[in-house]
Amino acid sequence: MTPWLGRDDGNDDRRRMRRRCARLVRDIKVPVPFDAETLCREVGDRIGQPIHLLGVPMPADGPSGLVISGSRAHYLCYDSGTRPLHQQHIIAHELGHLIAGHTTGHVEDIEPGTPALLSTLDPGVVRQALARDAGYDRREEAEAEIIADLLLQRAHSWAPERTWHVPMDAADVVARIERSLG
Repeated sequence: MTPWLGRDDGNDDRRRMRRRCARLVRDIKVPVPFDAETLCREVGDRIGQPIHLLGVPMPADGPSGLVISGSRAHYLCYDSGTRPLHQQHIIAHELGHLIAGHTTGHVEDIEPGTPALLSTLDPGVVRQALARDAGYDRREEAEAEIIADLLLQRAHSWAPERTWHVPMDAADVVARIERSLG
């Protein structure tokens, strides 16, 4: 068993991994509330290549998301048949791989938004992307999960310094709630 996946003597490794992931996402502007397109633009600007989001039906016995990297762009595929909150996690996890620099190789360029994206790829590339063991190891999966958690915590956190626009008819109720919360 690898130290970062559960052995007691791996606490230092897990802490180092978490600190590394926190450093990687520290300067990323995470939209609140979560907005996948905006976050992909932010990460794409940071890594120097655009990231195109593609909601596609994914097989039940396969991964729920994957990244296909071209020489000019990354294509982040996520399961279009799952709930929105799960889609957010899938997208954040796949962005975690890109943020951490995990790669499984590049494919020839394809046009963004091509409806039959996966069918235009070499079957070997699709097999490699779908077979996580062929590209990412357990440590990389753990890092992607940590990064996803950090991004989503920020996207779903309440920021007291944020200015809220409250409709007039709800102002009294909001004021009472604020007073009760301190």
